Amino acid sequence: MENQYKKHIVLKILLALLPALIFTQNYALMTLNTYLGWAFLIIWVLMIWSVWQFTEKNHIVERLFRSTEISFFLLPVSSLVFTFVLGSKAIISTTNEFEQVGAAFGTAIGGMFVIVLSFVIGLTGGVILHLIANKYDKKAEASEIEQPETLSNKHGLVLSLVAIVVLAIIMGFVASVQNLSKASEVNKNLQQGGAGQTDISGFDQNQVKVDKVILEITKKGFHEADYMSGDYQDKITMDLKFTNKTDKNIRGVQGVLTFYDIFDNKIKAVNVGYDQVISANGSNTWLNVGTDYNQFIDKDVKLKNTELQNLQYKWEVNTIIYEDGSKETF
Repeated sequence: MENQYKKHIVLKILLALLPALIFTQNYALMTLNTYLGWAFLIIWVLMIWSVWQFTEKNHIVERLFRSTEISFFLLPVSSLVFTFVLGSKAIISTTNEFEQVGAAFGTAIGGMFVIVLSFVIGLTGGVILHLIANKYDKKAEASEIEQPETLSNKHGLVLSLVAIVVLAIIMGFVASVQNLSKASEVNKNLQQGGAGQTDISGFDQNQVKVDKVILEITKKGFHEADYMSGDYQDKITMDLKFTNKTDKNIRGVQGVLTFYDIFDNKIKAVNVGYDQVISANGSNTWLNVGTDYNQFIDKDVKLKNTELQNLQYKWEVNTIIYEDGSKETF
């Protein structure tokens, strides 16, 4: 019997990719891409397990197409969860009630677009897969090959679906904890680096020097959200050049980058953490660093619209970790 389970093994593995991909998109919506690679592998294994002990081709195809049908119909529900999760993340990053209203309004509009798109795709794909699965279901019923009564054969579809939902809930909780921790850390760093930030007279316009590390913005741009690829947030992007002015290799540096307009009015402050090695007296450039953009938050709009040549900034280092294990805090 064990050898019989290995029949159609290539079909089981490859066809299981279809529901795995759509279920992974559901997972991505519900968790904002938290550990997406690991989640895909887990879901793929679940799909393979659900058909592993089938020995007849039509039963295998029907089960995997039925799984894909369910995954399509689940998309609108996942989009609703996505809207709440994204809204929560945006609101956590705000600093006052006005920004919270803007963040909620912005994510509601974006979320509605995702929900409508997911409804159309989910309904269309679900109906098509329902018809195909029914076709193979009739062929499976007509088959004279009796399938073994195993856990995966009888309950594999339901158990796999429950496992995916539980995985999304757990990972979503992990992401929420990480977001709260990150927001707390940013607020702490901003409070530590807040003194004297309004007085920037005498600073170079496009390069602010500190004793240990120099940060220079070499490029500024904008990246629009691409919902189909799993990128759900507009971002203001920059290329940041870090120059190590010490005689030791740096393994990571963290600090606060504060932006000002041409009139020295503060626009926004962001926490920056760079965890790549910067050689002694050397430089590294961090390409396409993104900070989230919300069109309903004035400081985000102003940062987006201010040209690099008119953008002043102040870089304050909080922590430097050297490659030899030593650490400096400021």
